[in-house]
Amino acid sequence: MRTAAPPPPATGRRGSGDFRLFWCANTTDTLGTQTSGLALPLLLLALGESPAVVGTVAGVAMGLGILVGPFAAVLADRGARKRVMVLCALASAGAMGSVAAAAALDRLTLGHLLAALLAERTATACQEAAAAGTVAAVVPPDRYPHAVSRLQAGEQLALVAGPVLGGVLFQLSRWLPFLADAVSYAVSALCVSAMRSDLRPADGRGGAGDPKRPADGPSTGRPEGSEGAAPGTAPRGRALLVELGAGLSLARRTPLLRLVLLWSVVMSGVLSALGFGTIFTLRGAGAGGVTVGAVLAVAGAAGLAGALAAPRLARALPGARLVVTVTCLLVPLAALLAATGRVWVYGLLFGAIALLLPGATVVLQARAVRVIPPRLQARTGTVLTTATGLSAALAPVAAGALASLGGAVWVPLGCAAVLAALAVRTAAVAPRLLRRGTP
Repeated sequence: MRTAAPPPPATGRRGSGDFRLFWCANTTDTLGTQTSGLALPLLLLALGESPAVVGTVAGVAMGLGILVGPFAAVLADRGARKRVMVLCALASAGAMGSVAAAAALDRLTLGHLLAALLAERTATACQEAAAAGTVAAVVPPDRYPHAVSRLQAGEQLALVAGPVLGGVLFQLSRWLPFLADAVSYAVSALCVSAMRSDLRPADGRGGAGDPKRPADGPSTGRPEGSEGAAPGTAPRGRALLVELGAGLSLARRTPLLRLVLLWSVVMSGVLSALGFGTIFTLRGAGAGGVTVGAVLAVAGAAGLAGALAAPRLARALPGARLVVTVTCLLVPLAALLAATGRVWVYGLLFGAIALLLPGATVVLQARAVRVIPPRLQARTGTVLTTATGLSAALAPVAAGALASLGGAVWVPLGCAAVLAALAVRTAAVAPRLLRRGTP
């Protein structure tokens, strides 16, 4: 359950107990997702499915959630957020619980698994949309940065611990990771239902001039310029498309944003493909679930270390030099993944990739914020998020097809080729677009 950026400041005092419950719900949810996320491809491979099928199943499930997300925000804005969050978490728990039960009884089919994943991804997308604005509802404005950093720390912890837990549970029994994911959704639902703050959208509690309306600030997810409109006076779907169109138009006509979009889309897809390529390679070499989970956990820990060091690194080196250097270094690292089957070497190489990425990402994101007008920040951010999410969803499909046609070694080789093309493009335009002082 990812949390969106906090909306405009809310007034009034909020209880810290509700934020602790929300943090627990968010962290537990992410931990369960990471646990079953590792077990899913391992289970499909164990059932005799090809890497192509594994990648297609994962890609379809991820893509559905990404496509539903923006429209689910509109639906969540019209109803009770807490109710949506709780019901969606329970629906996801039921979907993952059915997978665990079928696998335990040795009656799990590919159709059942795909249907459960699609149901879980759809419910999760609605849950994440409903969760937007929760920080503002339970935390005072001066505590927003602290709250967001704590949520991110919890998610990073889950990214490190989840693959290890998933590998251990899968080693014990194939159905246990999915049971753990179902339990995590149930815990998330309990935590949210225990929150006492009113999480409903502001326009669901009265208009702006209503003296009975609590001072919770404007609701999130509404189109800019429509704050004074009565509910139902304009088609929300059309307004959402207009917002996405404005952000896409800005990204298309701004050279720096085109670079940021291209770089982010490629890196998102490469990381996703390499993650599945790691599973295909290590499983082909006879590694167990615990070993595969440990390698992915090492990459997660390296990514966390890189994120902590990124701000200092970005201050120490010129932006263009840092971005170009990181992009070029990733090419041989990805190629070397194809040359080894040793677990510890694979872990070190994959960890090095995860360690280097945040430095360049910080530079590009910071420059993007500078060139995007404040009134278009949310819309342009939605375009970037959707594009990178779709890239991450398509990457497993491509990785599975490459592994099925030519072997798992072709996944890192394909990623290295894509990174090489990106490095050439980045070296050509980054020095001009990322000069210090460039508006």
